Amino acid sequence: MTEPRPLLYPGPRTALLRRVTALTVDELHSLDAAIRALAAEKEHKRVDKGFLFAWWEGPKVDEGESRELEDLFSAVLVALATGLTGIEVERVGARFARKPSMSDQLMRVLMPPRPSRQLQDVSIGLIEDHLAPWDPRLAIVATWNMACAAALRDRIPAATITVLEAPWRRALGEPPL
Repeated sequence: MTEPRPLLYPGPRTALLRRVTALTVDELHSLDAAIRALAAEKEHKRVDKGFLFAWWEGPKVDEGESRELEDLFSAVLVALATGLTGIEVERVGARFARKPSMSDQLMRVLMPPRPSRQLQDVSIGLIEDHLAPWDPRLAIVATWNMACAAALRDRIPAATITVLEAPWRRALGEPPL
């Protein structure tokens, strides 16, 4: 049996995450402004939504690919948080997790948390804290959509790729992949 082809091979994935880690606060503000401008122009529908929320007719991914996308989402958030804060989130992220309530503890018994979900929560908290009072949601959406365009380039229509990459191209130029 052959190994399934990854959505994003290790080399390109590393290049993408390196670029996300290098994003500056000014670049994040530029991504935010690009999404706002594109949404106002109404040329690119749903540009302000994350890939899996905006493109319901998107690719049909199997369970393994779905896990791969969730891992990529975690990796993008960890790279962004690490770059902004200088904290090696993947190494020390558990220290930053909030203390679980009694109901959280019960839910952990019934449905154990996935490490990638915990890293996402910690990363988002660090990003928000670092950039407060500014809300970085649209900049994160632009970064995530660019990552999805790279990972799903062979599986989604070229027009969708164009929309996913539009804020990045407008704000920062050519995407890393």
